[in-house]
Amino acid sequence: MSSRSLWQRHRNKVLVSSATVAFIFSTGAVSLYLIKKWLWKQQLKISEQQFVKEQIKRRFVQTQQDALYTMYELVPVLSLVLVKDLDVDEIVGSLKGKKLSRKVSRGSTDAERDGLSSGMSTSVTEAHLASSSGTPADARTKAELWNELKLKSLVKLCTVIYSVSSLLLLTRLQLNILARREYLESAVKVAVEKESSNKGFLTSWLNSFWQTASTDTQSAPKEHSTGPDLSEEAQHARKSSYINEQAFLSFSWWLLNRGWLQFKSLAEKLVEREFAELNPRDVLSVQDFGDRLTRVLHSINTELLVQFDVQTENGIQPLKQTLLPDSNLEQFVLQQTLDSDALKLLYDDNTVLRQLLNETSKCVQSTASLVVLESLVNEAFQFAMLHVEENVAKKSKRKPSNSEDTTSVTASTAGDDEKYQMALFAVSCKGCCDEMLKSGVVSMNNVFLQRLDSIPELDDLSASVYSNFGF
Repeated sequence: MSSRSLWQRHRNKVLVSSATVAFIFSTGAVSLYLIKKWLWKQQLKISEQQFVKEQIKRRFVQTQQDALYTMYELVPVLSLVLVKDLDVDEIVGSLKGKKLSRKVSRGSTDAERDGLSSGMSTSVTEAHLASSSGTPADARTKAELWNELKLKSLVKLCTVIYSVSSLLLLTRLQLNILARREYLESAVKVAVEKESSNKGFLTSWLNSFWQTASTDTQSAPKEHSTGPDLSEEAQHARKSSYINEQAFLSFSWWLLNRGWLQFKSLAEKLVEREFAELNPRDVLSVQDFGDRLTRVLHSINTELLVQFDVQTENGIQPLKQTLLPDSNLEQFVLQQTLDSDALKLLYDDNTVLRQLLNETSKCVQSTASLVVLESLVNEAFQFAMLHVEENVAKKSKRKPSNSEDTTSVTASTAGDDEKYQMALFAVSCKGCCDEMLKSGVVSMNNVFLQRLDSIPELDDLSASVYSNFGF
């Protein structure tokens, strides 16, 4: 009885105490669970942010590699285009034919006494030309051929320097703009899917009970009827976006087929001014040759890059007009590169293409792009001078030692500044162009492209375009 009375007397206290302890325990457990869940979400968010950063970095690196591989494919096309107007091989072939005919008519001994012909003997062998036998005799004299070789090889060298540099710049801009667009689309899609999947479980559970059977029955046919329409709409939008992006990439056709002619025109005028008075037999040092070539490139820079505020008669800046067509010529470019079905789709919707072209036009005319292009040209000039210097020295050493005109072929030595004939510089420029435009099986080993692609300024510009989410 005493224990029962004791329980009766303290029952309320025990129940209240037990309830309090249970409440505190359950509250602590729930609080601990919520804290752990919050910490887990924060850790997951940090991990996701780190993953996104790594993914952006990987996509950026991959985009730059794609740009280089694209250049490997475009440079052979540029090489074929340049051959039509700047066929230096044909001139060398004509010189080789005249040399062979001279040997037949006058004998090999007399031919060896000809210093200029002797200096050409090893150069022509390395020209990788088809035999000139069976072709009509060239009416041009030997002096005219050498003078034409001198001018054309220099014009082609300058044209290649600016065309390849501009093509690399344009390719980087195009691919980085598209890569950023693709990333934004995928990021938005993932965010929408995540938001829809992260609805509160309690809300979803309550909604599932609140929905009546009749509501489900009425909504089912609607979903079934609208589903295919939405799918077809999405497919059409995806196809339209793809065609617009392909049309955007096809605008490199303009530089490859029309824009490079502006570089050629400027190079012809300026090379004529700097090198016209030099005869093939005239001698000059590598430094003198480099100074003359530097003045040519500097003058081209002045007209295309430094005076970028000066616009043409059509109100378009010179560099932009070289890299991209005028608005009235855009349709012409599309007709050259796309099929009729793609053109028809673009007629219906070219919004994406218009946005991409507008951004590219702004990038091309920006100061950053002009600085990068100038850096690319400078790097190409350094590569060309190194190649020319090595070749003229190598070709001069290969000359026969018993030639009577040794000093006239390799030229004279003034102190430590060795001089060479202008003819050797012309042949070396031709070889340098072949090295820059290396194609075929070995195109992936183009050292010139790899050197241009490694310029830090180019990566900086690509990064700024890739991360410019304001467009």
